[in-house]
Amino acid sequence: MKIEHLYYFLVISNTKSINKAARKLFISQQHLSRIVNSLEEDLKITLLTRTSTGIELTEKGKIFSRYAEKIVDDYREMQNYFYLDALPALEQNEDLQGSCRIAFPFFFSLFLNDFIKELHQIHPGITIRYFEDSGDYSAQALRESNMLHVVVEATEQISDLLHENSGLISYYIGNTSVSVCVNRNSLLASKPCVSQTDLDAQLVTCYPQNTSNMLLKNANTLFVSSNISQHLDSVVNNNSICIVASYIQPGIERLYPDIVLLPFEKQFTVPIYIVHNRDLQLTDSDKAVVRFAAQYMQKLNRAATSFRKHS
Repeated sequence: MKIEHLYYFLVISNTKSINKAARKLFISQQHLSRIVNSLEEDLKITLLTRTSTGIELTEKGKIFSRYAEKIVDDYREMQNYFYLDALPALEQNEDLQGSCRIAFPFFFSLFLNDFIKELHQIHPGITIRYFEDSGDYSAQALRESNMLHVVVEATEQISDLLHENSGLISYYIGNTSVSVCVNRNSLLASKPCVSQTDLDAQLVTCYPQNTSNMLLKNANTLFVSSNISQHLDSVVNNNSICIVASYIQPGIERLYPDIVLLPFEKQFTVPIYIVHNRDLQLTDSDKAVVRFAAQYMQKLNRAATSFRKHS
């Protein structure tokens, strides 16, 4: 039984369709069916039942899915521990000169100046060409790009980027989770977490082409914008709420003391990857930025985790 096959099963569980899962994973439906059959033979159980609308997990399948999710999460934690060893190695470590084109999610604009400052302290000869991602993380869009991308996406959405046939190279650099920005003076701020019912009842702001919007399909939307500052200003001034990646908590705490971050009731892990076109030949400047970006994102995650433990 392979970790990859457990991951494949989770994609099937999320999509409720072997056909949809196969398309996301860039493998044939027949091959994916054979993998499921192999899992069932190994465990001597039935994992899936076919219905008129797709597939459903059996009771044993639901239990297996929970085990598979834990194993995959533990595997990612192990990757997280050794992530630096898996990043591209530098041919030289001193006096690097050059430039690097890199795109971050729009949340990251809260840290951009600090990121550039810290990078220049270590590599003063490297110039960053920073771009803000549109949120279009399709494999085709990234294959057509000539830069590095820091991608923060839920497992189901990112699966097609990680497959060996995607035409992309990816470096796993950690995990984050989902939080909700709430006005500190609102009634919602006194709750231990935000529920789906809360999201549906509140005035919310949304992002273009972002998978978190799936949670807001029944909500009252105030506006759609890719400018994170507009969302946070609205939380303060309009008492609206917005969904963010938890790693940005240190930036919000520093810049927006009137905002509190609450966990979403359905907590799920969101992996972070650095992705680039397989044909892009990384220079040592690119590799140095990859390694620095990985360390910087890890620092933000540690700070966010520490803040949550002491809040």
